[in-house]
Amino acid sequence: MMQPDHSENATVLVAGYVRRSSEMQKDNYSIDVQKRAIRDAAKARNLPEPTFFEDDERSARGEQIANRPDFKRLLDYVQANPGKVIVFVHTLDRWSRNVMVTLQSFRILSLSRTAFISLSEHIDYSTPEGMLQLTILAAFAAYFSDMLAKHTSKGKSERVAQGLYNGDIPFGFRSTGPKSPPEFDPEEYPGLRLLGELRMKGVEADKIADALNEAGYRTGSKRFGARLFNKDTVTAMLRNEFYAAYAPGDDQGTVKYKEQRFRGLHPAAFTYDEWQKIRSMTQLMHHASTRTEQVKHVYQFAGYISCIHCGLKLRCDTGNTPDNRRQYYRDAAKARRIPCPAGGNLMVRIDLVDEQFGELLKRLVLPENWREIIRRNMVAEALKAGVTPENVEREKERLKLKKSRTIKLYKEGYIEDDEEFQGEMAAVELALKQLDAPEVDGITYDEVIEAGEHLPGMAALWDEATIEERYEMVTIILEPGGLYYDLENKIIAAIKPRPAFLPVLRMLNGVMEFDETRGLLVTEHWCDRNRRATNHRSHLALIPLEKLFPGRNDILVYKHPTYQLTDQPDLHSLPQRHPGPDNPQWKIPPVEWPTVLLRVEQNKEPLRQVARDYGVSYEAVRRVVRAARRLQVE
Repeated sequence: MMQPDHSENATVLVAGYVRRSSEMQKDNYSIDVQKRAIRDAAKARNLPEPTFFEDDERSARGEQIANRPDFKRLLDYVQANPGKVIVFVHTLDRWSRNVMVTLQSFRILSLSRTAFISLSEHIDYSTPEGMLQLTILAAFAAYFSDMLAKHTSKGKSERVAQGLYNGDIPFGFRSTGPKSPPEFDPEEYPGLRLLGELRMKGVEADKIADALNEAGYRTGSKRFGARLFNKDTVTAMLRNEFYAAYAPGDDQGTVKYKEQRFRGLHPAAFTYDEWQKIRSMTQLMHHASTRTEQVKHVYQFAGYISCIHCGLKLRCDTGNTPDNRRQYYRDAAKARRIPCPAGGNLMVRIDLVDEQFGELLKRLVLPENWREIIRRNMVAEALKAGVTPENVEREKERLKLKKSRTIKLYKEGYIEDDEEFQGEMAAVELALKQLDAPEVDGITYDEVIEAGEHLPGMAALWDEATIEERYEMVTIILEPGGLYYDLENKIIAAIKPRPAFLPVLRMLNGVMEFDETRGLLVTEHWCDRNRRATNHRSHLALIPLEKLFPGRNDILVYKHPTYQLTDQPDLHSLPQRHPGPDNPQWKIPPVEWPTVLLRVEQNKEPLRQVARDYGVSYEAVRRVVRAARRLQVE
C-alpha cells in the first residue's frame, strides 16, 4: 500500500468528518465536541485548520454512502486530491457502524492514498496490522449498533406496557414531557373531532382533507414541517387506534406495539362506540375487488418512472382487464397535495412508455472504436479529478518494482507457495491494467465495457422480451425513478442511468448532459416540445431556463397553486379555527439564502424560529444554510 505523500513540497489538506445521528445529541453539543477535538489534534500535529464535512441526524448503521451527502462529498474530495488529504474523525462509529460501508469507504481512501486518523481508536490503516484492527473495530461498531437496536426495542416495549406512546405525537395532541402522556392540543383537537365526525357521516377521505385544509388545519412532523392534508394522511389517521378508547366505557386511549394493544395513559379522542362506527363506515366505503382470485400485475417501470416536472414517482394504475389497454402510470401529486406544473393528475398508458423506451435503446449505435473512446473519456475525467499523468507513472513504477521484488523473493525461496506467488503477480498485473483506464466515481473501465456490450443485446430483445424480462432490464440500466416522463406531451424527457451504463449512454443521439445535473441525460426532443418550467422538486430545477431552453421565450413560469375546498353545501360553514397560509411555502427562494445564513450564524437565531418565519421545516433551513456556506466558499 502506498504511503501518503506528505513531503515538504506537497500541500497537506486536513478534513474532519463529524456526525450526529439524532436530535437528542444536539442538546449535548455533540458536533461542537467532535470539531474541537479534531482541531486540537490537527494543531498538535502542526497541521492546517481542518475543513469539516458534517452530516446531521443521519444514522451510520445500514445506510449507503450515497444517502449521506457530506460523507459522499468527503470521499469525492479525497479522490480529487490523491495523496494530499488527512481525514480525522472523533470515533469510528461517527464514520460508520456498518462493516461493509466502512470497508468500502476505506478502500476508496486507500486507492487515493489518504491517511485516516481516529482520535479514540488510534487507527493507522496504512499497515496490515492497522487494517486488521480496523476490521475488528468495524465489526464491534456493527455489534454495538445491533445491541443498541435490541435495547431500544426493549425500551419501546416497556413504554407501551406503561401506557406511553412511541414516536411523534399524533395530530390533535401535544407533548407534556418524555415520560408523561400527551394531552389534547386546543388548536388541533377540534380538527381531529371534525375528521371523525365527517367520516361517521360517510364523507370520503378526499373531501375530509379539503374540509380540514379549508379550515386552516395542517398536518406534518418535526422533519417535514406543516403540510396540507390529503387522502392518504386522512386514511392513515382513521386507522390509528391511538385516538380510540381502549374499551367500552373507558376514557383512556390505546397504544400499540408489534400488533399488541395496551391501555394508554392519554385521553381518548373518540369513545369506543364512535371508533367502531368510524371503522365500520370506513369498511363500507372501501371499494374492494370483486374478483375471486388476486391478479398479480407486473409493470416494467414500477418504481423507475417519475414526473419530470415535480420529480414524484408515478403510481401504477390497473383497470378490470388484464391487457395493457387499461393499465397506466399515473401522477399522484394532486392526490398528495404536492404542487406539479402539469396538474398532478395526468396518466400515460404503459404500452406507450414501453414502446418509447425500446425505441430509445435502439437509437444507440456504438462506433467500432467505442471502447477506445470510453477509455479516453475516463482518463480525461480522472485528470479532472486530480489523477495527473505524473502520479500515474509514479504508481506504475512502484508496481513494476513490486513485481520485480515478488519474482526475486519467489526465486530465492522466500515465497514457497505457488498459488500465493501467482496471486501476487495477478494483483499487480490487474493494478497496472487499471492505471491505463482509472476508476472513475467508483466504476472501473471493465465494468463500463461489460455494460456497453450488453446494451445492444437488450435493445434487440426488448420487443420480444416478456414483461418480467423487461422489468429486469430496466432495473439493470436505470437508477430508481430514473425514467423522467412528460405526461403532458407523452414523451420521455430524461433518463438517469446507473453509473456503469452512463458513459455508454452518453453516446445516444439526441441527449444532452448539463454540469448542474451530472449523470442525467436530457432528450433534445423534450426540450423542443416542452413549454413548462419544472418546480423545485425536479432535478432539472438546478439548470437555468436559458441554458435548458436556449432561444425559447414561450416557457411558462411555474406558480404555486392554491388548493380550494370542493363545493359541498354541508361544509361551507366550517369555522377558521386554525388559519393557515393561503399559499404555503415549499422552499426558501435562493435570493433569501444570504439572509438565512446571517440570521443563523451571526444572529444565532434558532432554526425553528427561522423555519416558522418562512413557513418551511427546520430541515429545509438547515439545508439552505449548508448550501449558502458552499456558495460562499466557491
